[in-house]
Amino acid sequence: MAISTEVLNTTFADLRGPLVNSFVRSNELFEALDSKARMPMEGGSLIERSFTGGAPARGVGIYVGDELLNMTRRQQIKKFQVEPHRIVVAVNIPKKELLMSSGKLAIMRLIEEYPKTVMDGVKADINKYFLIGVSRGIVFQTSELRGFLSLNGQVSTGIGTGVTNGLLDFATPANQTDTVQGVAKSNSYFHFNQFGDMAGTAFDISVLRKSYRECAHYAGGMGKGPDLVYMDQDTYTQFEENQANNFRINVNTVQDGVDNNSNTIELSLGLAKVYSSIDLDTADFTNPGGGAPRPDQGVTYILNTDYLEMPTMEAPTMSQFTERVGDQDVVTAIFSMQANLISTKLPAHGCVAGGKG
Repeated sequence: MAISTEVLNTTFADLRGPLVNSFVRSNELFEALDSKARMPMEGGSLIERSFTGGAPARGVGIYVGDELLNMTRRQQIKKFQVEPHRIVVAVNIPKKELLMSSGKLAIMRLIEEYPKTVMDGVKADINKYFLIGVSRGIVFQTSELRGFLSLNGQVSTGIGTGVTNGLLDFATPANQTDTVQGVAKSNSYFHFNQFGDMAGTAFDISVLRKSYRECAHYAGGMGKGPDLVYMDQDTYTQFEENQANNFRINVNTVQDGVDNNSNTIELSLGLAKVYSSIDLDTADFTNPGGGAPRPDQGVTYILNTDYLEMPTMEAPTMSQFTERVGDQDVVTAIFSMQANLISTKLPAHGCVAGGKG
């Protein structure tokens, strides 16, 4: 007995939510941003966040009682502006497969083979683009993702308002001049990211800790430091060795088959959890030459998700399967999302070059 589109959708209706939830929860950055509950977008064509780089007001000390208030207005009001990027992909199941299959197990196999595989590819492509500005190319080519804001400051090919240049520059604040999120970087109004340079492949924990402290300084008080750190695999190995005598092992055991086995070695830096990522590949970074810092010798991102948002115009969503007429002999579901990253306080984030050993 063949599987009809109606029967397919009946089973798929129970799995679409978990598939989308897995899409968000299986990525450290997505999960951290989602947990801050700042996902919805307020409306309009741009994501906007205001900030002031000058004095917001001028206060007056009262000594006698008849002092006049200073009515100076707020100065240098600026707006970060980022255009939300929309991505769409068609998930096709050939009708031939439906006609040759029957039963719920067959439907589960088809969902595993088609929608889940596609969403895993989308997740991998987006994650790599956010980290370095290059896609894995599984579902989306790099050119299709250039509407997203990348963390990599070497990116200069973004398409859309506020995303032309990547967020974190591998340069000292005084040498950061790119326009990021629609505003030119400048020390004068505190629109720059922190930066540390290990000056080569040798790992230096003091540079990492100093950069972390500099980010924490702008985080707004105790307990507000960066909470998410990404390293390339080689730099993470050096960090792991440095922390060899200071790590925690959490082991979750199986209880009557309810929980999955998991052995997690969790490393930390200050308040932050430290992750390595195969997507953060130093081979995708360039050597700027001229004695400039070299992220191709090691990369670390230090992020504070209190000041990094991902507003969504359309949350990740998967439609039901519908029959296509005149295109191909398939049934099609559409995965789509429209969102983007935006930093609300850039000095609370930083990056470090070098140290991969």
